[in-house]
Amino acid sequence: MSPDPSGSSGSAGRKGEQDAWGAFGLMISGVAVWGGLGWLLSEWLDNRIFLMIGLLVGMSAALYLVWFKYGRS
Repeated sequence: MSPDPSGSSGSAGRKGEQDAWGAFGLMISGVAVWGGLGWLLSEWLDNRIFLMIGLLVGMSAALYLVWFKYGRS
């Protein structure tokens, strides 16, 4: 397989791959941070509803950030 002399497909492919990993990282970190805070609050108050709220807030915030960062361009 010979490289493209213009270099356009290689850099576009790397950009797409970087964007995909960036979106994946945002999703994982949003759920981990907000889910972790919800878990801590659930353990402290002995009520599991805060874990679910934290997970939902984390996923919602992460989806919004992915849309804001990658979906608008």
